[in-house]
Amino acid sequence: MDVDSQVENVQFKTLLYNIVLGTGANSLLFQNVREKESLAYSIRSIYIKQKANIFIRAGIEIPNFEKAVNLIKDQLEIMKKGEFSEQDLLAAKEYVKAGIVAIETEQDTGIIYYIGQEISKTNTSIEEYTKNIEAVTREDIVEIANHVNINTIYFLKDET
Repeated sequence: MDVDSQVENVQFKTLLYNIVLGTGANSLLFQNVREKESLAYSIRSIYIKQKANIFIRAGIEIPNFEKAVNLIKDQLEIMKKGEFSEQDLLAAKEYVKAGIVAIETEQDTGIIYYIGQEISKTNTSIEEYTKNIEAVTREDIVEIANHVNINTIYFLKDET
């Protein structure tokens, strides 16, 4: 496997890691930080593949800051231990595949996909993309989780 293929495979694994962690209403962050503990009115993670970064954004009240940060850290540890369900991974794959359908049926989504392919100097067909998503395993997600480290934590507040 060449270096470009290895990088691309890491991107598919990281994409699915991010979805399980914090994309959508079924994600660990949403279910545990927002729904169970009511510490955030919004929370999600965003994967920027060009920079190999994941950002977690949470809308929280000032008094909940420390408790919310600790619970977010707990979710990162849960991912490292592989304490997410097979259904979580399957749901993440279905989420991506639904987006793939949009590439083929929505002009602007297709344009964005192919521009991204050009910018990243990849040429992954829709079929290859789907196969790569399907090939990601629970072990792959745990491997990615064990390479994720917190870099920066900040809190924006209105001083008016």
